[in-house]
Amino acid sequence: MPKLSEIHKELQYYTRYFSENKLYQSSKWTGELLLGLTQEEDLQSSQFAMQFIQNNTDYQYQFLREFVPENNDIICVARNLFDLREFKKCASLLQGLIHKNESAMFLYYYSQYMYGELRKEEEMFENENSKTATNPELKLLDRELSKLYDQKQLSQLNLYLYGLILKDTLRLREAKEVFIQVLNQLPCFWSAWLELCRLLTEEDSINELPNHWMKFFWISNFNLEKFKNSNCVESFQLLLYYFRNSNFIINQIANAYYNNQEFELSLEWFERLLSIDPYRYENLDTYSNILYIKENQGELANLALQSFTNNKYVPETCCVVGNYYSLMNEHAKAINYFQRALKLDKDCLAAWTLMGHEYLEMKNVASAIQSYRNAVEIDPKDFRAWYGLGQTYALQGMNQYALYYFSRAVISRPKDARMWNAMAECYDKMDKKNEAMKCYERANSCKDKEGIAIHQLAKLYDAVGKEDKAQQAFEESLKRKDEEQTVDKEVSEALLYLARVFLKKGDKERAMQMAKRLYDFNGPERDEANQIMSQLNK
Repeated sequence: MPKLSEIHKELQYYTRYFSENKLYQSSKWTGELLLGLTQEEDLQSSQFAMQFIQNNTDYQYQFLREFVPENNDIICVARNLFDLREFKKCASLLQGLIHKNESAMFLYYYSQYMYGELRKEEEMFENENSKTATNPELKLLDRELSKLYDQKQLSQLNLYLYGLILKDTLRLREAKEVFIQVLNQLPCFWSAWLELCRLLTEEDSINELPNHWMKFFWISNFNLEKFKNSNCVESFQLLLYYFRNSNFIINQIANAYYNNQEFELSLEWFERLLSIDPYRYENLDTYSNILYIKENQGELANLALQSFTNNKYVPETCCVVGNYYSLMNEHAKAINYFQRALKLDKDCLAAWTLMGHEYLEMKNVASAIQSYRNAVEIDPKDFRAWYGLGQTYALQGMNQYALYYFSRAVISRPKDARMWNAMAECYDKMDKKNEAMKCYERANSCKDKEGIAIHQLAKLYDAVGKEDKAQQAFEESLKRKDEEQTVDKEVSEALLYLARVFLKKGDKERAMQMAKRLYDFNGPERDEANQIMSQLNK
């Protein structure tokens, strides 16, 4: 990493550069990172942080670019027209400058691209059933930019626009190569990094990516996208030494803990995030999911009110409010808010999935399936929608269908114990015990936090006559329950099995321990305990 002062200069340059060229999301990202940069005075309170930065600083790195604002009158007027969404007028005004000025060339083509995006949105709004609307400007832009690309006359920003067009026309390999070229020239261009994140797979080499400190951010974000949550947390926590108050890094760590089902830790990071950025709305739907899972009605109500007050016309706020109504068992109101989210963003993955959950609660199976299918169409790699489809079919007793959808969820989340448990349950209902055992074993190896797999494994081992394995699994299940201080049916089943096994093996002391604990239960468990105790006293 460079010196903090060099990082400051670089982020300051790119924030102004992207803002001037109307790339507001990238400007916002670098600007917020700039504000989150660790200050020299912050290091005085942490000797370890100071030492870490000193040991990992590249003192040879220098950022030499100077930002020079554009002072061409025509370009200044065109930029105002762009902000007013008068894209055609903006392009018309710049037509005479495109071969004289790089900024004018980019704004000329970019305004046409945005006009096409606007027309696409209008077409989809006018025809709600249309899922095939395309940007009508793509063909013309593709023809002109590809010609300039072959002649090597595209600036770095026009290269980025050409990459977007290649991606939109599904020429993904070429798009990937173009985005890499862009990043080698503009390494702080976060929108280009995100596009590349969607195009690259884990098998792709990253050697062609620029050897720049921004690469650490991309790798960390890539790990989060691929659900390598531990790697993501570790790398982002190292970056926190340099960007102590970065809301981006804190948000990513919170999401990584959420993906890993470490909800308490995720909650702490989300609370820290909101203390730094109380008016944010991005990813608050994830925060509300945690509060929903923990059934924290008061905090969820506060979050819903705060989100609604700050900005009620964003999908994230609608999802937060929808989660609140869902927790209050007002499922019709919850669905209403999820539908509002979809009116604001038809591709809101969270809204489709959460709406599927609500329909399932209301026993509206057909609507639940349709909601989950819409989510899958948007992102075929999203495990939540596949898992929801599997649950829907499993509740209908259609285990073969459920198994297919759960297997698709497993492909997306191969290290998630819940997916393997769901598959195992289907196999068990279909009386395929060997397949069920394999799935439960896989779930147990994936650190099944709910402890479902080990107990079900114990029962399956018993059913197929694997006594030693059954004993070991029941002991492990009982130990887990004791550590959690939980008393339920699974505890009584484990105690009864172990008491019988120890009695059979002649271990009277341990058999008596198990039998005595069975007296804590009412019902047939006590009768079983009495029978075992009578045999022990013979």
